Amino acid sequence: MTEAELIRTYQPRYNILFKDDKSPLYIHISKDKFAQVKQVRKQDIIHYHLQGTLLGPFASAFRVKEVLKLARKIFPWCDRPNQAGPNQALSHPNQLLPSGRACFYYHLDQCPGACLGLVSAARYHRHIQQLTLFLRGQSHLVQKELKLEMQNLSQTKQYEQAGKIRDQLKAIEAVTSQPISLKPDLSTPGLTRSWPQDTSTYLKRLIAQYAGLPDAFQLQRIEGYDVSNTSGQLAVVSMVVFENGQKNGVEYRLFNIKTLHTPNDYQMMKEALARRANHPEWGLPDLIVIDGGRGQLRAALTAWPHPTPIVSLAKDPDRIMIPVLDKNRQPITYHELKLPRSHPALQLVQAIRDEAHRFSKQHHIQRRAKKMLYY
Repeated sequence: MTEAELIRTYQPRYNILFKDDKSPLYIHISKDKFAQVKQVRKQDIIHYHLQGTLLGPFASAFRVKEVLKLARKIFPWCDRPNQAGPNQALSHPNQLLPSGRACFYYHLDQCPGACLGLVSAARYHRHIQQLTLFLRGQSHLVQKELKLEMQNLSQTKQYEQAGKIRDQLKAIEAVTSQPISLKPDLSTPGLTRSWPQDTSTYLKRLIAQYAGLPDAFQLQRIEGYDVSNTSGQLAVVSMVVFENGQKNGVEYRLFNIKTLHTPNDYQMMKEALARRANHPEWGLPDLIVIDGGRGQLRAALTAWPHPTPIVSLAKDPDRIMIPVLDKNRQPITYHELKLPRSHPALQLVQAIRDEAHRFSKQHHIQRRAKKMLYY
């Protein structure tokens, strides 16, 4: 998996086996009232904005199928739960079944009867929680919970239900006695030629994946922006430039905000980007990085007239925000990438953010000092 990820990132000339478009495989447990469990690819997660629990990535589709096949016999779930009442219209023909019709797995005793309304949402949710723990390798927690439940059922003389849980415990013990290894998510090592090239290569791949850009997308010039002011006074927006992952101080610019004297970082960012767009002789960036969250990102998208991809870096913890745009370049939703601190792409975006912050703050302090001397 590490080799495949590195080949897809660096695109070396002679490695062709892993240059296909197959993205990593995950197990997805949906957030529906009656959750469903499916195998998905990373591109499905990005394209359909899947919410819920994601486990993976996994190397072998066959191995994942085998694990889910075993898990379903112990923790049944329903592929087509009936979440509509008998007199309600179905929202999607492939998602819901008419009331009273059992799904295929119900006849195999691998569905708890959600398709027939035979199980409550609360009980079904407990099954899914146990399944999630089991798939995460925490079967001892599941066994502890099931043993306690079996004892309670026995004490209240619900022997049939207690017997079913006893069978579950036996099945868990039989399955976990032979270890089933599902590899966790990986952070690939950088086979570096240099740190700047490495970070730029990783960031390029992330932007292309999540912003839906072609593989030929080039990432050479990146501009970073940050606002600095004191209660709206003497506001400054900095523009720093990184080329091929390295700072290019000659290209730095500063915008003294002229139209505002009250705190409004969004409008200040809009003014700076609108003025920047009036200077085509500076060249257009391949990517713009904004310091801030969704508000600053929306302001930048509104002001920037070119089809340049724009991302932001939100804080606490640092995470890269990538907007998904409609035809009018208005954000529909956002991808929020929480990368490990060692990830080269995150390190580059952090370096751009920190440099923009340093440059704007430095000039703002100079303006304040100049004003004090003048008075």
